[in-house]
Amino acid sequence: MSMLRNSLQVFAGLVCAALVWAQSETGSATLNGSVFDPTGAAVAGAVVRAIHQQTGLVRETTTTATGLYALVRLPAGTYEVSVEAKGFKTARAASVPLNVGAVATLDFTLEVGAAAEQVTVTAEAPVVETTRSQTSTVVNEKAIRDLPINGRNFLDFTLLTPGVVRDPRGGDLSFGGQRGTANSLLIDGGDSNNIFFGQAIGRTGAGRNPYSFSIDAVQEFQVNLNTYGAEMGRAGAGIINVITKSGTNELHGAGFWFFRDRALNANLFTNNARGIPRQPYHYNQFGGNLGGPVVKDRLFYFFNYDGQRNTLPNPVFFPVLPRADDVLGQRAVAELSRYLVPYTRRFDNDVYTFKADWILSQSRNLSLRYNANRFTGKNLENSGSTSALEHTGDSNVNTDTLAASFTQVLGTNKVWDSRFSFLRDDEPGTANGDAPEAVVREGNNTVLAIGRNNFSPRYTNSRRYQVIQTLAWTAGRHQWKLGGDLNFERIENFFPGLFSGSYTFNSFADFAARRPFSYSQAFAGPNTSGPLTRPNANEYAFFVQDAWRVTERLTLNYGLRYDLMDQADPKVRNPDPELLAQGLDTARMNLDRNNLAPRFGFAWRLPSLGNMVVRGGYGIFYGRTPAIVTGTAHSQNGIQVLTYQIFSGFPEYPNRLSAPPSGATVRPNIYVFTPDYVQPQTHQWSLNIERQLGGSSSLTVGYLGVRGIHLTRSRDINLYPAELVTGTLAGVGPVQFWRHPGVSGPARPNPRFGRITIFESGADSIYDGGFIQWQKRYSRGFQVLASYTWSHVIDTVPDATSVVVGTDDFKNAQDTLRPNLDRGNGDSDVRHKFVFSGVWDLEYGRRLTNRVLRALARDYQISLIANVLSGRYFSPTVNGDPNNNGQAANDRPMLAGRNIIEGPGFAAVDARVSRDIPLGTERLRLRLMGEAFNLTNRANFDSFNRGQYTFNAATRVFTPNPTFMTMTGTAPARILQLAARISF
Repeated sequence: MSMLRNSLQVFAGLVCAALVWAQSETGSATLNGSVFDPTGAAVAGAVVRAIHQQTGLVRETTTTATGLYALVRLPAGTYEVSVEAKGFKTARAASVPLNVGAVATLDFTLEVGAAAEQVTVTAEAPVVETTRSQTSTVVNEKAIRDLPINGRNFLDFTLLTPGVVRDPRGGDLSFGGQRGTANSLLIDGGDSNNIFFGQAIGRTGAGRNPYSFSIDAVQEFQVNLNTYGAEMGRAGAGIINVITKSGTNELHGAGFWFFRDRALNANLFTNNARGIPRQPYHYNQFGGNLGGPVVKDRLFYFFNYDGQRNTLPNPVFFPVLPRADDVLGQRAVAELSRYLVPYTRRFDNDVYTFKADWILSQSRNLSLRYNANRFTGKNLENSGSTSALEHTGDSNVNTDTLAASFTQVLGTNKVWDSRFSFLRDDEPGTANGDAPEAVVREGNNTVLAIGRNNFSPRYTNSRRYQVIQTLAWTAGRHQWKLGGDLNFERIENFFPGLFSGSYTFNSFADFAARRPFSYSQAFAGPNTSGPLTRPNANEYAFFVQDAWRVTERLTLNYGLRYDLMDQADPKVRNPDPELLAQGLDTARMNLDRNNLAPRFGFAWRLPSLGNMVVRGGYGIFYGRTPAIVTGTAHSQNGIQVLTYQIFSGFPEYPNRLSAPPSGATVRPNIYVFTPDYVQPQTHQWSLNIERQLGGSSSLTVGYLGVRGIHLTRSRDINLYPAELVTGTLAGVGPVQFWRHPGVSGPARPNPRFGRITIFESGADSIYDGGFIQWQKRYSRGFQVLASYTWSHVIDTVPDATSVVVGTDDFKNAQDTLRPNLDRGNGDSDVRHKFVFSGVWDLEYGRRLTNRVLRALARDYQISLIANVLSGRYFSPTVNGDPNNNGQAANDRPMLAGRNIIEGPGFAAVDARVSRDIPLGTERLRLRLMGEAFNLTNRANFDSFNRGQYTFNAATRVFTPNPTFMTMTGTAPARILQLAARISF
């Protein structure tokens, strides 16, 4: 394997030295079609020429013996397309739009005559792509520019498409029921993911950094939901394919400012309920861009700056209180009330983008892009209504990306691409406090966290180098692509988790009595790097695919991809004989070598039923293992970092241990990969019917299926099997429940350890989704994208980020020895989703004859996004760890299933009203905007008390919680925003 790795690295170096870089199909489009004579016969040897109207780029090819042509790797934009053939008049189609990732078909029928004679045909890329087989949706430049989006993170536009909902992990997106770690973000064809956390670069939208790329630098993007081609990979779910803006032959630019303030917003429902007034709030977003030619038709530039200064209040309050007759509980309330001091969170973000495009010749073009993101997140490390000021800290992000691409056209039927990208993603976090953490719970809900949070100060720094080589060529009725993608990631992760100590108190009364449920603390092992790990990764991918135009009506798309993710093995082997006897080697991670991913799709045009296409496909897809998982295995092996969780013999709060505790009952927790661990895999299939309605819209009815297997999960195996025992439900009588043996905590088969948590590939999922989607291309002043999705997710608790004892317990199965008993509704299960987005330009005032009225009534625009979703599913919980596995956050009531409670639904309308005002000329314009998010001010509850019972281990009594199902939090109330933009 080392020889293969060295050979591939040498090959990558030779490629970098011998070739300049190129744009991949992932950042471009394809135009194909047929050329006929008046009798319907194919015209061979016709010259097809496409001219990019914005830059003058010229690409041409000739038709095959069967009259087919294909122009691949075309930059997205608007084209003038002409066809010349001996004995025929030249046919010309103006203003043909090609979106990113499009596979557009445009046929020509030539008229007999001299080539010097020109015939202008009325033709544009059809609304229905008749040769595309994957399920995908394009969010175009007009939607990105004109729709209201709260926070201006362009990734939120993916929620406008079917089958996509927000992931339970904040900031992530769930495609086809898969968790957010299964997605991939491509920007200008390059990998733009943080593979440590399994999120977008800079952890965009994860409650910290709002965005790493400015929405004003994004031209458009394609959301690939299901059965995409072999050229795309490293994702078991969706791929977001983004292209950034470039300069053109016309000088153009803009300056913008968005403003919010407390006086413009409604108060939160929970604040009103508690008598808390609107909190201080101030938001400014500003910036501008400039682009144009350096040399017309040759060299272009584009620069964009985007700044955000966002100040948010962070109220701190108890979501639930102890009973009035709970003397100890009321004493704790009085003691802890001094921490109920609101503080401010700040989101200070600066993003810079510079891009240069150079058309070297008709057959060669070069593109360079640099993007920088500098984000300071004040008090964002562990904020929230139950996190005191000393329990948080600053979350900062510093990213730099450099992408270089080159396209070489070889003859009339081949295009060779090379691309190189470099990424720096540094994410340090600071700590406000120094005292040990104390987490106070009541009714199985955290009511307050004080002291230093258990993971700060920290940092995660990565460097990535990526090389992609692709050759595309046309041969007869086939369009072939062959390529390789090499990605090398170097990571340093400093994570002192639990090094400053962490107490857990299961009630207010327990805190008053200084009676912890558990205490955790970590120490660096001798002669090790302790909390500093380097979970590096080398990724290799190779693919071949073909689009075969079998007939004018039938296209087959098929291919094969190979993925290899070689992640660094942990450095330390724990010599414990029982571990080794179980095949658990803490210094080894299995190298999964057999990841072959075949893909197949078809598109069948039915002209007898109008412009209708039936498309479908099937494929195998491999995801990534986030390096946060491998990094945890590097450090948490019982030697490099010694993490202890004790349930008795506690230090006196607020003290911490000065050295590792001793004694047979004190055992470190460890994480280790199973010997048969493999990369996550999904099987995807789809069947859609799309029909064009009129000249500018289409209706799609489709089905999506996703079967996830070998999905990553974490589970503790150092337990004895649970036994069915009898307890008492207060006021009712005897009840039965499952409980692991042990006194004052679980008994451990391997007494030298606490938890032995394995990372395994044992979870699975199934997603079935049906959708109806209506798309209307912009015409007659408006465009629409609307869809309804019905879906159902069933899984067995897959979660690739359960890596911290205590903090992440809620992500695990209730019985970790029998995890498949937790098969149930997935955490991302949203049965019903309706979304409507539309932009309407009101140009009727232009028709008025009165000049004053015409000036007052013209150039208005209305745009909106409406979302209606049914509730997610949740599990009722029990406080007190009745199953005695040491995990208090995931126990459910007696014999209750997982995710059996449907939570509150969500409904919101976001709207924008704007007007353009010419400033002397039509090109120089001022746009004034007013936006409202959650226009109707609906209280969208997003959290509630799920603790149904409290369990007393000594008496085995379950006591009902009177605050069960009490709503404790809502999504934002109505927000009003004012904005202005000057453009030319």
